[in-house]
Amino acid sequence: MPTPPESDDLSDVKIRAGLASGDLDRVEDLFDARWYDLADRFAAEVLRATDGVPAGVLQVRPRLLHAVLLAHHHMTYREQNHHQLRRTLQFYVVMGQRYGKRLSSFTQPGDLIAAGVAAVVSERMRGEYGGAERIGAWTDAQITLGRAHPAPPWTATNAAARPGWLSSERGLTAMLAGSLDQATQLLTRAHAEAGELPYAHYAGANAAANLALLAAFRGHLDLARTWLETLDHLSPLPGWVEHLTTVGAEVARVLIAIDEGDPATAARLLDQLGPATHPRELWAFVAFANASYEAHFGDPHRGLRMLDTTRQQQGALSPDPSTMAGELVLRAEAKLLLRTGTGTRVLHLAEQHTEVESLALSAAWAHLLAGEHSEAMRLSAEMVQYSDLPVNDRMGHHLVQATAHLRARHPERARTSFLAAIRLRSTPAHVSPFLSLRDNELDDLARLAHVPNPLHSGGAVRRNTPPSAPLVHLTPREREVLRALSARQTAEQAAAQFGVSVSTVRTQIRKIYQKLNVSHRTEAIAKAQDLGLIRATRNTPRDRAG
Repeated sequence: MPTPPESDDLSDVKIRAGLASGDLDRVEDLFDARWYDLADRFAAEVLRATDGVPAGVLQVRPRLLHAVLLAHHHMTYREQNHHQLRRTLQFYVVMGQRYGKRLSSFTQPGDLIAAGVAAVVSERMRGEYGGAERIGAWTDAQITLGRAHPAPPWTATNAAARPGWLSSERGLTAMLAGSLDQATQLLTRAHAEAGELPYAHYAGANAAANLALLAAFRGHLDLARTWLETLDHLSPLPGWVEHLTTVGAEVARVLIAIDEGDPATAARLLDQLGPATHPRELWAFVAFANASYEAHFGDPHRGLRMLDTTRQQQGALSPDPSTMAGELVLRAEAKLLLRTGTGTRVLHLAEQHTEVESLALSAAWAHLLAGEHSEAMRLSAEMVQYSDLPVNDRMGHHLVQATAHLRARHPERARTSFLAAIRLRSTPAHVSPFLSLRDNELDDLARLAHVPNPLHSGGAVRRNTPPSAPLVHLTPREREVLRALSARQTAEQAAAQFGVSVSTVRTQIRKIYQKLNVSHRTEAIAKAQDLGLIRATRNTPRDRAG
């Protein structure tokens, strides 16, 4: 952490004296001057100075609440007390809700920014992204058009103005809502608004970290590195501040290592990052990075277990595909399932969530691995028309087409598709989409295209190639009959439910058994559950007792 400049008239002695005075106005003034630095160097003193302050006082002093929150975060980070951290964040969420109902009562710009950001964070952490953005935009308008005059960019920025903070939080809100263009605009603005070292740069560091993550996630590795270098110029930050503000950069570094086929670096960085079960808003990006590593280089079955634990801990067992977390969880699951040889589950996942376009790549690979080359080519040909897909997805669809054409003995088409994937690489080391190809087919495609094998440039990479696996295709009515069997209905009851004859249902049951390669109901239900065609039923305690 940078040491205070000699010209700073706030010596450590004066700061400690101010915190010990019991004057809450003085505590807020010190926080205005030092921001994160106050909690970093004087967390214990801040907590002593505010010990016993009623919640009612914090309701009218949002800057004081922010100072206390950061001091608590510092202490809980040092103690690795994740339970206490969750409690502290939950209190901040509750207070943010209250601030949101009376934002117009805060007339002092510092209070309005602190209250507005708390309200934004509160709405966001409750999944109300639209409400969070409305509050953020309203607060931004009040600050921009209010009585406070913006500081010229050629003057020193005062940390009390919290430069870039509101824009950075609005950018994170857009990012988690899945509005990545808006997120990029707001985070870029936040970085431009941010102040200088040593006290006014924290929002700029947060914005640079999240911009690096967005670039890495989209497959723009050079741009991601540029933002990481920008962040390095704002470092070093204390460990607890990095934990709070630069998680995005750590995930970006993992994704870059995976994309460049460097499992050793990716594993080391993931270990430093910690599990996705930790209480942080970017948990879904952490989960996606873990799943990508396990899918390509580790154990896909372990990856599925880890993902399930994360979803349980983060309350995402039924992910909302309209949010970034929901999309990331579904993408992670599909990527892992593909490498466990359960292509039918991948297709079922894609059919359930047709609005998640990124699942189409895993579905196309599932068709390809099952020998359904025409369907794989059709799906990928449709998807490569979308220019807003991440680079890795577009490369992946071109590689599906290249492989399908190669197997169909269409060498010129295979060559064209393979070269399209090669040209999309952001750097020559960008190899992750090629990790799914079989060695012999990758060699053949490289020879056809007269280019080096992309995986040979950085040495041999041990990887998990998705195995071939047949797919089970059931008609919508067959799935309905299967669900009826799972609900312990007889053929007669199912026929009455669907308004068809009993013989028709029995014929459908026989077809289901043939497609699943089973001979009786219990086996059919078990296999269908394993393939993800129907949801596994869980008996309640009453069911088990009865």
